[in-house]
Amino acid sequence: MAGAENDVVVISDSEESLADSEEFDDDDDETGPLIFIVPYTKRFRIPVEVARITGVDETLKVKIVNRQNVETKHDVRAEPNKNSIKYVVKGWAKWLKDNNIKEGDHCKFQYFPHIGVLFLANVFG
Repeated sequence: MAGAENDVVVISDSEESLADSEEFDDDDDETGPLIFIVPYTKRFRIPVEVARITGVDETLKVKIVNRQNVETKHDVRAEPNKNSIKYVVKGWAKWLKDNNIKEGDHCKFQYFPHIGVLFLANVFG
C-alpha cells in the first residue's frame, strides 16, 4: 500500500539489543556504522533507539547524504507512538521524489557516529 508506515529494520553485528549495547558509542572511532533499512513510506519515523544513537532525539535535526553525495538537512518532530516516541523526518516525501525512490523500494542507510550523517548506501526493491 502506498504510504503505509512500515518498521525500520536495524541491522547490527551484535547480538545485544540496541538499547543495551554500547557498540555505537560516539567516543569510539573504531566503531563500524549503524546500518538500517527503511522501506518505502511517505513518513520516515526513526525508532527511538536509532534516534538516541544518532543524536536526533536531542537535536531534532538530521542530515542525509544521497548516492550523488548531495547532503540535505531535515527537521525532525518527536511524535508519540503507542508506548514510545518516534521521530518523524520532515520533508521525507519530497526527498523520496527528488531521489527517484518509489513504492516497493527499500533504502539502506549507514550512520557513522564520528561523521553524524545518514548515508544512503543502496536502494533495492
